[in-house]
Amino acid sequence: MKLIIVSLLIGCLSFVVCGFNWQPIAKQSKSLDLQTNQPKTVRDFFNLLPQKYFTLEGCEPKTDKNCNKARREYIETFLETEDTANGYWKSGCDGAQSCLTMALFKRPNGTYIVAIQTEFEMGSDNYFLEYKSGKWFDISTQVIPSFSKKNYYELPQKGTTIEVFKKKTVDTDMTEKGAKLYDLIWNSGKFSIKK
Repeated sequence: MKLIIVSLLIGCLSFVVCGFNWQPIAKQSKSLDLQTNQPKTVRDFFNLLPQKYFTLEGCEPKTDKNCNKARREYIETFLETEDTANGYWKSGCDGAQSCLTMALFKRPNGTYIVAIQTEFEMGSDNYFLEYKSGKWFDISTQVIPSFSKKNYYELPQKGTTIEVFKKKTVDTDMTEKGAKLYDLIWNSGKFSIKK
């Protein structure tokens, strides 16, 4: 009898010490994402997006670590579309706060290109970013053929084709979407131009 009790205790102890994962397979993969700290959804990426690419008005970095309070307030006030299934986010703006559109493009290796468009009173900016090892990298010129700050990249909610337009100057410092130039087609983890 003592042998059975000792065996059970050793068995239970090994589950605790070795960290036996009793969760079903579907839950294990989600836990793995949390363990690797790799974002997978548009909200995950939004929550990590630095001020360099999208300024949150009202963020006080000294008192609001990672602008978490400002992010919550921004979402409550401006979020229009959060389409997790299609990797798409669109949020509005006002005079001081920029608008944000974000689309995720999943590569064959499971990593993402995070396409960002910020629109503000005087125009817009586009970035194609990568989040790797806890850091953001602007890879626009590496992944977008003929990338130009003079172009307007319209990000899709459905599908994976980005429409590219020339930025048109309407005033000395003000730009808007001009004539269509071409489409960027996403295929096998790469963008290519289709006219």
